[in-house]
Amino acid sequence: MKSTHRVSVRALVLKDNSVLLVRHAHQDRPPFWCFPGGLVEENEDLLFAVRRELVEETGISVEPLSVVALQEFRKEKLLEVIFLCNYTGGTVSLGSDPDNSGPPVLVDARWVPIETLGSFQVHPAELIPHLIEYGGKIGAGRFFSVSSKYSMIQNLAGEV
Repeated sequence: MKSTHRVSVRALVLKDNSVLLVRHAHQDRPPFWCFPGGLVEENEDLLFAVRRELVEETGISVEPLSVVALQEFRKEKLLEVIFLCNYTGGTVSLGSDPDNSGPPVLVDARWVPIETLGSFQVHPAELIPHLIEYGGKIGAGRFFSVSSKYSMIQNLAGEV
């Protein structure tokens, strides 16, 4: 069977009422902030991929807890799986994004206080109001579906 989508993983990491973000600066679009992550490599499971991507991009270690959101990019044929992760160690340092060639794509990595998220252009934007509303207390039972085409988010299950 032929694969229809590539898969990427992202990590929603919370620590001390802050969330870990990385800033991307691509040549063909405006800079933006997002949760760290990237493409799942061949013969790699999703949990291993999210751990590896966090070390590559930020230098920290995490333990994935559960999937909290899915995002489909239909034009790019990409499915993005966003995991809620426990921070387990390390100091944030700017790493690299080997999935994107050209000039440095990652230009910043930092802990951002949740109450200031409204002043950042973060993708997926639909998830940010929920982070602010719950004050960073999103539990493993909460799941969101993010559709980039329709720019909507649905709370599908669970309570905080």
